[in-house]
Amino acid sequence: MAHDDISRYVVKDPTSGIYRYYRRVPIEVVPLDGRIHVKQSLKTKNHKEALGRAESVHQAIETLWKALLHGEGKESSVARYEAALKAAQSLGFTYKPAVDVGEVDLKEFERRISVAEGAFEKSETIVDAVMGTAADPAPTLDDVWKLYEEHNEAGLTGMSPDQTRKHKNSRMRAIAYAKEQLGEHTELGRIVRADTLRYRSWWTQKVKDENLKAYTANRSFSDMLGMLTVIDDALQTNYKEPWTKIRIKETNANKLDKRHPFSTDWVQKKILAKGALETMNLDARCIVYIMIETGMRLGEVCNLRPQDIRINDEVPHVEVAERTDRRQKTDYSIRRIPLVGIALWAAKQYPEGFPRYQDKADVASALINKMMKKEGLRPEGGKHTLYSFRHTFQDRIENAGVSDRMQADLMGHEFGRPVYGDGSEMKRRQTLLESIKLQWRDG
Repeated sequence: MAHDDISRYVVKDPTSGIYRYYRRVPIEVVPLDGRIHVKQSLKTKNHKEALGRAESVHQAIETLWKALLHGEGKESSVARYEAALKAAQSLGFTYKPAVDVGEVDLKEFERRISVAEGAFEKSETIVDAVMGTAADPAPTLDDVWKLYEEHNEAGLTGMSPDQTRKHKNSRMRAIAYAKEQLGEHTELGRIVRADTLRYRSWWTQKVKDENLKAYTANRSFSDMLGMLTVIDDALQTNYKEPWTKIRIKETNANKLDKRHPFSTDWVQKKILAKGALETMNLDARCIVYIMIETGMRLGEVCNLRPQDIRINDEVPHVEVAERTDRRQKTDYSIRRIPLVGIALWAAKQYPEGFPRYQDKADVASALINKMMKKEGLRPEGGKHTLYSFRHTFQDRIENAGVSDRMQADLMGHEFGRPVYGDGSEMKRRQTLLESIKLQWRDG
């Protein structure tokens, strides 16, 4: 089917004011579909809401017609089942298994029979859709990523290439571990609680034997659960149920090690000593300087855009902003942070941001951490990394007696707050950061 502007199919009923999806059935599909026009109420008088609902109706109809034109989607039980679900939706029904179709009220049952009779010997997909006769889907562990990706378009939208890579790699690892222990071709519907508990026992032993952290196993569990939840919503199944509540309990032995903050004295005397970072390229050096005086995450600094760096505003600041091509860690991450001291100097050197490291925070992290270790800028025996500057910043503002609310505002933590502060609030933040800024004589 050709790509369409869906809004052209959203029309308002002149009498009721309710929007509906209205579209002529393509000539080549009419003999298979049996309809001349598709007319389906969107059950709202709000145009924006109608457009949103029309998306799912449109997708269902396109899927149905594609199945009709290409052999009914019989290449797999999953494909046939999905085609039946979409066809039912496009015809104004909810897909129900055959045993449940007999339980619907008489009026609906008669409508289903009428549609099935009209489609008999024309479209097996439509008969399956209204009578619930499609075979149950039988996806295996090997199908999980494909199904997740297919049915999670909205969930995968807005990621940068690097975020997409990490998202996929993490979930492919989770699938690989599950396949290794439960069998590559094991059907999702045949996995029961005993299987996932046995799988958890394997992970528990692996954590112990390899000195891993519980987080590693739990991340694998949550990735599988998240993918299966998406698949369940799409296929009206319940594959996720055996995977719930199997997380490994964290103990002192397997908790994720927390990064230690640098002491303020260490940052002042070691990191900001004249020439201390001279072996580092200027881009990386300025990233470090901004992290020190803003508490921003490395990825937030690396991905600043020109419009995010407001050097000439009344209160010079940076914005961690909402983007269409990159997600922030959480909604609370979106914030404004005044630039003072070395951070302001660094931002002036790179008012357009850091294209060298954009969407490459891992590269920046490896380079900076390696250099800091080589130059003796990380305390011996401590668990200090580049991210430790964020912890140091939080300690500094907390020691300055800052309210929990302002700490959350500056750090990008949850506190039930508005996204951005007004001008007077920005002035207060600036005054605070000016009062605790570190001394710096380089540049």
